[in-house]
Amino acid sequence: KFEKDEPLLTTSIVAKRLGITPDRLRTYDTEKLINTQRVKTGKVQKRLYSLYDVEWLQCLRILVKDHKMSISSIKILLQILYKNPSTILPKNEIGEVLHEMTLNPNFKPVVKNF
Repeated sequence: KFEKDEPLLTTSIVAKRLGITPDRLRTYDTEKLINTQRVKTGKVQKRLYSLYDVEWLQCLRILVKDHKMSISSIKILLQILYKNPSTILPKNEIGEVLHEMTLNPNFKPVVKNF
C-alpha cells in the first residue's frame, strides 16, 4: 500500500490524469504553488508527485479554470491563509478548505486578479 504523501507519479502521468499540460504543472512548480520532489534519473531530474500533490493540483485547476483565478491571486489567497493570525488552520487543512470552497457553486474569488 502506498502512502498519500509518497512521491511516485511522474509529470506526464499527473498531467494526463488532470487534463492539463506538463508545462502547466512545471509553471505551478516554478511559481511555488506546489513543491514537487525531484529524483535524478541519469542526467535528467524528474519531478515526482504524491497523491496529496494531485489533490492540491485538482484544487488549483478548479480555481484557475472554473473560477478564473490567476496564479498571483491564488498566491495572495494562500498568503492570507498561511499568515493571517485570525486564520487558525493547520497547513495540511488548507488544501481541504480550498477544495470545499471550489465545490460550492456560490464561490467567488475573494481576491481580484491583478
